[in-house]
Amino acid sequence: MTRGEIWKDFFKKTVLTVLIAGVLFYWATLVFTKDGATNYFYVWLCCGIPFGIRRMFVWLIPRGFDLSGTVGVVALNFIVGGLIGGVILIWRLVVAAWYIPLTIYRLLNVGRVGVAEISEE
Repeated sequence: MTRGEIWKDFFKKTVLTVLIAGVLFYWATLVFTKDGATNYFYVWLCCGIPFGIRRMFVWLIPRGFDLSGTVGVVALNFIVGGLIGGVILIWRLVVAAWYIPLTIYRLLNVGRVGVAEISEE
């Protein structure tokens, strides 16, 4: 693995995930704060929608319903997708925290691995 691949992997798995989660959390906290009290369930649901909605539209497809049934199925997709996405978001943040020491380890050992591979050939 080269240094460029290590940095690309770090940016994709850590920086981008934390940045997206931070922007979503900040925005959702502003929207769902009323009289100084924040409804964190709605914040979690709103932050999870981008991470889980694509998985939800695979299971419940709004087809063959009238207008109210289609809106109901789409709303259910957003709610369940937000719940699933909230769990996925927590997992991706744990992975992002794990990638910080892993990236440091990879960057420190990138030269050593290359020498070992050359000597084996």
